[in-house]
Amino acid sequence: MPSPTARTSLLSSNSSDAGYGATAPSQPSSRRLLWNATLKMGAIFLVSTVLLGGTLWLALPTLEEQDRPMLKIPKSFAELQALNVLLKKYRDIYPYRIVICYVITYFFLQAFSLPGSMYLSILGGAVWGVPRALPLACACVATGATLCYLISAALGPALLTMPKWKAKLDVWADKLRAHKDDIISFLIVLRIAPFPPHWVVNVLCPHVGIGIVPFWISTFLGIFGVTVIHTTIGGSLDDMTSPEDFHLISWKNFLGLSAVVVGVMIPVGLRYYFKREIATVADVEAEAEAAEEDLNGDRILAEGPPVGPGKGKNAPLIMLSDDESEMYSDGDSDEDIILEAGPALIIKNDNEGESSQSSSNEAHKQDTRPAEAQTEQEDLLQ
Repeated sequence: MPSPTARTSLLSSNSSDAGYGATAPSQPSSRRLLWNATLKMGAIFLVSTVLLGGTLWLALPTLEEQDRPMLKIPKSFAELQALNVLLKKYRDIYPYRIVICYVITYFFLQAFSLPGSMYLSILGGAVWGVPRALPLACACVATGATLCYLISAALGPALLTMPKWKAKLDVWADKLRAHKDDIISFLIVLRIAPFPPHWVVNVLCPHVGIGIVPFWISTFLGIFGVTVIHTTIGGSLDDMTSPEDFHLISWKNFLGLSAVVVGVMIPVGLRYYFKREIATVADVEAEAEAAEEDLNGDRILAEGPPVGPGKGKNAPLIMLSDDESEMYSDGDSDEDIILEAGPALIIKNDNEGESSQSSSNEAHKQDTRPAEAQTEQEDLLQ
């Protein structure tokens, strides 16, 4: 017969968690969780693709035969210019339909972290100009990143069962806790910086305690500087002849992004300064209150340990042996206990003392009268 193990023994430490004869439920393996998450992700991507295709099929106007090859997500400079020509052609005839198709496509790319978002921002500046394309592109990026945030919140726990990803998450969680008071400014700087990639921030934020509202606001503001550059490039797209005309890396763009970073860090610096001032004022007030307590009365420097339930008021003043405690335990605890009785004292009143003294005097007189009569008879006989 095999010896009992921790799983089968009735006396094991886990026996109290389950009922007698019941087996503990088995936890799903990490591989199974990842497989389920992958299937769900594939289903979400498939449904989203169908929705995108259906929206474009319904919202887009009827295109001419020669224009249909131009309608695709741009991945090169030539495709970007062709799509710009196509959208400008139908922009004035179907303005709202073009906007709906633009927004839905942007959401799709951001939700699944697919390439092409930069070209859409440039295309927005070319079609609508910088004043209208800038807020529209920032809102599309923030909302699409929020969709990625929600997908990660739903399917990400399966990925965290892997020790490698769990360790990376712990590192980022420690960094975010260090910037808890300035979390929005920290996330804005992460959006402006080239590292880490934006999709990493989208995936990690729901698992490190970042709420959806701060996430959306930080994404909108963090992408603002880069979107200014992209939409500005789009405004002059018609005059460009090659991708080298983009001038993404230039002193003008560098100084512009640096100005955005400085503007973001100004509230952080002000908060740090006023936080120190408030702490100094609080210390001064605490010292003033302590001095006032010293002048008005006694000051408690330290307190002793709290009194236990068996100590203090109900504790016995005299330690009794077991026999004595049994003897005195039968009586009422509220009554006084007489440990040893002394000699009885008799207290008399003054009247009783005087009457006893007079009675003793009369008895003495009566005792002396026969003696006097006897002495007189002896004298007469002589």
